[in-house]
Amino acid sequence: MDSFGKKPIFETIADYYRRLIAMGVLKEGDALPSVREVAVGEGVNPNTVARAYSLLCEEGIVESVPKKGYFVKKTQSQTSEEFLLKALKGLLDKGYTEEQIQNALTKAKEERP
Repeated sequence: MDSFGKKPIFETIADYYRRLIAMGVLKEGDALPSVREVAVGEGVNPNTVARAYSLLCEEGIVESVPKKGYFVKKTQSQTSEEFLLKALKGLLDKGYTEEQIQNALTKAKEERP
């Protein structure tokens, strides 16, 4: 995961998983790493990770299954393009500029294997 920078840590974590989902690295039904696993790996409080995951749930990207974890939400009627447009609109609504989104896309392309 990238360094946390200026934005709140939970938003950085949520952005990271949004990007993995948008790129197809995590697909419908895939489990996200446990809150504890991410917290230990990133050296953050588990509540911070839980807040990031809750944000993804609120956005309809992820769903929480009690005692099992968080999973990429299954969306039978939503195409990949619709999902991507919704994610991009969400980023714009949160105040990201087109330039920031384009820079993130460029960086994501460079990081692909």
